[in-house]
Amino acid sequence: MADRTSENAWILRLGSAAGVLGSLLAMVGNLLHPATPTGDPEGVARSIAESGAWVAVHLLIIVGLIMMLGGLGAIALWIDGGLPGALARMGLVTAIAGVTVGLVLVIVDGVAAKHLADAWAAAPAEEKAAALRVVVGEETINFALASLFNILFAGVAFMLYGVAVASSGVHARWAAWLVAVAGAWSIPVGVVQAYVGESTTFTRVATIISPTIITLWVAWVSWSIWRMTGWERSRQPAPSA
Repeated sequence: MADRTSENAWILRLGSAAGVLGSLLAMVGNLLHPATPTGDPEGVARSIAESGAWVAVHLLIIVGLIMMLGGLGAIALWIDGGLPGALARMGLVTAIAGVTVGLVLVIVDGVAAKHLADAWAAAPAEEKAAALRVVVGEETINFALASLFNILFAGVAFMLYGVAVASSGVHARWAAWLVAVAGAWSIPVGVVQAYVGESTTFTRVATIISPTIITLWVAWVSWSIWRMTGWERSRQPAPSA
């Protein structure tokens, strides 16, 4: 485990606190994400245009992803030395790249898609077909980004983190192996999204189960790190003489 220098301690404390809150926000945002129909472009555009929570839910996910990255940084610092430490740092690098893709995906899906769908809804009849093609094109880009996000962040990053924590012995091994399996499961989800280009029953179910496992695990490990750093004790006033 990493030496508790002053700087490292603050990274562990702030990162773990962010990891707890960010994981819960990301999970809630993922579960609240409005469903859109499959194989029905007009239904997709209508669902987005009529959703009053579309932008807010996506902004919630963005905040969650950014804060989750703080938790993953704390976990990478917490595991020190040997193969576990190397795997954790490789996981952090992969997570940074994955979150970058995720932020682009979510802001495009949450903001650009909403404005395009609103424009389609407001378009005169003779322009609706052209406006709908723009919405469909944007959705195609979203699925391409979602494919990479699932492979890179939800997939490879959490496979590395799961194996790192399981082999280090600093936290419950069964939970670490479970998150590694969830990460491995996310890779074929991304591949299916890449080939199909739209939601399927498989991807809809998988993108609820795997992210829930991952976010709960990050919250749990981050909470464990927060407690082990002695934050609660450090905030208590010194006893009077």
